[in-house]
Amino acid sequence: MNIRTVLAFALGPIVTAALGLVTVPAIAWVFPPADVGRLNIVQIAVSFGVLLFNLGLDRAYVREYHEWSDRGALLKACFVPGLALMLLAMLISLPIDQRLANWLFGVGHISYYWTLVACVAVSFVSRFLSLILRMQDRGMAFSASQILPKVILLLAVAVLALPVFTRTFGKLEAAYLASLLSVLCVYSWNTWREWIPALRAPVFRGQIRSLLDYGVPLIFAGVAYWGLDATSTLALRSLSTLPELAIYSVSMSFAGVGVIFQTIFSVLWAPMVYKWVAHGVDMRRVDRVAHQALAVVCAIWVLSGALSWLIDFILPAHYHQVKFLMLCCIGEPLLYTLSEVTCVGIGITRRSMLSLWSTVAGLVVNVAASVWLVPAHGAAGAVVANAIAFLVFFVARTEASAYVWRSFPRARLYAFVTAGVGLSIATLAYGPRAPVRFSLLWFALLPVVFWCFRDEWNGMYRALLDALKSERAYAEPDEEPDALP
Repeated sequence: MNIRTVLAFALGPIVTAALGLVTVPAIAWVFPPADVGRLNIVQIAVSFGVLLFNLGLDRAYVREYHEWSDRGALLKACFVPGLALMLLAMLISLPIDQRLANWLFGVGHISYYWTLVACVAVSFVSRFLSLILRMQDRGMAFSASQILPKVILLLAVAVLALPVFTRTFGKLEAAYLASLLSVLCVYSWNTWREWIPALRAPVFRGQIRSLLDYGVPLIFAGVAYWGLDATSTLALRSLSTLPELAIYSVSMSFAGVGVIFQTIFSVLWAPMVYKWVAHGVDMRRVDRVAHQALAVVCAIWVLSGALSWLIDFILPAHYHQVKFLMLCCIGEPLLYTLSEVTCVGIGITRRSMLSLWSTVAGLVVNVAASVWLVPAHGAAGAVVANAIAFLVFFVARTEASAYVWRSFPRARLYAFVTAGVGLSIATLAYGPRAPVRFSLLWFALLPVVFWCFRDEWNGMYRALLDALKSERAYAEPDEEPDALP
């Protein structure tokens, strides 16, 4: 993958995160904390629906993309089973829609529930269409589709802030649905040459069964990961209050720098590593990538700690805890991204069940820690439980990959990520008493990180220079050969 493609894929997460730094404070200023908490429930429910209904076949599509000759048939075989399951779930929920709305949102408005259902359906379709752009290395189209929903949501919130409008959760949820519909329209337009032939492509039961054999274990792994990710939200909803859930939701939103890294890396990594496997590349290069990823993870974590005090200037006063909470929150995307490198052996060997058990280990820790910490500490207890659980998740995935594939150096990885989690929890616990000291401590760690990973930074710098030289050489027209005398 050339440097232009990487930058094209990187553009979307970077701009999206920048827009998020505007959108999240805007929502926090315009809507009450209870509605901010309800929006977090919508987002968690949408992520659950997409994970459940795709039956792990989105991963199967990525895994088999380079192996199938008829990619339209592959898309259809991966899409249809989940669509059927989603329609069945909608029918089953019809008699209990009001009860579900009350359980989710604390009010029995069925319109809230069916708007949520529409969000799930739109996101489900968008998920498969996005994979087409991802696997075809169409980075600019992929990035534009990520940026547009943030722009639509921000514009909608700005309109709703006008005095002529009443600020209700129904309007906020409708704005969120509009943002998802916008990205579906863009995906549909950019991929029509692929999904229209897929409608007519022949698919056989044996093909679907083979894909499900790979994907079904990932259903449970995906649902378990959703539980790992959503435990804090569910614990706050049931054991605490909606305002505490709002504080947690805003804190997670400010972990956007880590989400940028996670999104860029996740988009690029899986297709690239499976292409390496298909072409017989020496997979020892994964070790080098793992330590380079660790360098970036540590740099993002430390820089976030050094600059977290700036959050006070953009949020309302009742969100003053966010600057301390977000350091534990940022551990989730960073540890997940690092685990995507270290667990690559699970995907290569197709040992999907190990993904499930690794996720269950983190889930059990998260549930136990949340039940213990959330009733007494609210959002602070939730983020601590989340940080510890994702550390367990990272270690479990890494060890499983080393067991089934090949052993690789892991002590340095474990030492640095454990230090990051520990210092984040210490900042949350003691930072409110001495905020200046902890900010200075995080600043002091910046040169330490760059010194400890100097070889990795040099390696990434050289790789970037080589990529730029290759791009420049490719862009220059061939010179005419010298004339013969």
